[in-house]
Amino acid sequence: MENTFTNDSRKSIATDYLIRQALSDYLSSDLPDFKEMKKTSYIKKIINEKQIHYLLDKLITEIQIHREKNPIDPRFTETESIKEIIVSYLLEFDKKKYFFDKPFLKFFIDKGYINVADEFISRATRDDGHLKPIEIFQAMRNVWIMNSLQIMWGITLGLTSSIYGYSMLYPYTDNFLDNPQIDMIDKKKFNLRLSRALNGENQLSNNAHESRVFALVKEIESQYNRDKYTKVYESILLIQKAQINSLKQDQETKMTVDDILPISFLKGGSSVLADAFLVKGNLSSDEIRFSFEYGVFLQLLDDLQDAIEDKVEGHQTIFSIHNKDESFDENINRLISYIFKVNTPIIGESRTTTLMKEIIISCTLIMIMDAVGRNQSLVSEKLYKKLESYSKVRLSFYKKLELRINELLKPFVLSKSINKIHD
Repeated sequence: MENTFTNDSRKSIATDYLIRQALSDYLSSDLPDFKEMKKTSYIKKIINEKQIHYLLDKLITEIQIHREKNPIDPRFTETESIKEIIVSYLLEFDKKKYFFDKPFLKFFIDKGYINVADEFISRATRDDGHLKPIEIFQAMRNVWIMNSLQIMWGITLGLTSSIYGYSMLYPYTDNFLDNPQIDMIDKKKFNLRLSRALNGENQLSNNAHESRVFALVKEIESQYNRDKYTKVYESILLIQKAQINSLKQDQETKMTVDDILPISFLKGGSSVLADAFLVKGNLSSDEIRFSFEYGVFLQLLDDLQDAIEDKVEGHQTIFSIHNKDESFDENINRLISYIFKVNTPIIGESRTTTLMKEIIISCTLIMIMDAVGRNQSLVSEKLYKKLESYSKVRLSFYKKLELRINELLKPFVLSKSINKIHD
């Protein structure tokens, strides 16, 4: 992506420019070029699936035996020995290349992802015992994104106060705004008070929910001085603006793709842009643009995964406004091509940055394949077969894999939430 704007720390974030550039990059994306990807034969897919089942059976049995010998109450945090068992099997999956061509899982484990996840879950449950597992995983998904940016930019992996505070805002704000049982007037009042808190104004909380939200804003303030890191707070206010703007997608007035795209792009782009500023404090022009477009394709991916549910609930996205007899081929092809484009290596970037881009491509493609595998009617038979040819397993296997993972996690509280980790 060619950079055509400069980043002056004294000026506001060039939001309109970022949206226009992202729209240009997205709309100019067409059929994806899979030339760098390897195909997997049908027979090999079946073999991979059988081996995955075998290892999962073995893992479940080993954990059951361990728990029978060492009975404990089901909870989020487990013993170190069980964690070691699970990690050993993750490394085995990685070594056998059942999902990726490179040992991505080992890379993340070695970097400390699991330790950060442990720390985050422990703190989240300690701070609020009423949080549901799905809410903690929703927040942890953002922690992982911020961790990926830390690695990409050579920053020591860790759970900073701003990473914790900002990530925990998600279950407290998004779920409140997305709740159809809450009156729109109450949502607008909450948004106004939150905007004031994010702008540095002291707010007296009206209830326990607001008290927790304002405390999380203080977590961010404890790391970043408002006068020195103005764009950190501007980026957070930007996502607040985007969330308010996205309420238009729930109105009865029918929207077109042209209406929806700028709203979706701002919502997704501002989210990861805020992640990036909270990770690094200050960003270069290239880092701003990459972070924004990273968020854009993650938002489109979320919309693809939630297409059917969104249609039922009347939430308008480029995927949910499709008629039943229309396939998503064009939109999915464009999304994949766009992901490739955003993650194109840049001359002079570090090997770690290039590797992280490869990982992002691989992981997002699996998420697309998973979404298509769950509902084959979303795409034409031609695109279904094409996507499946690049998958290590049949697309229908991803749903079965989720069920097996739920079985594995049944002794833990998390099992009911794992299939909603992307929400």
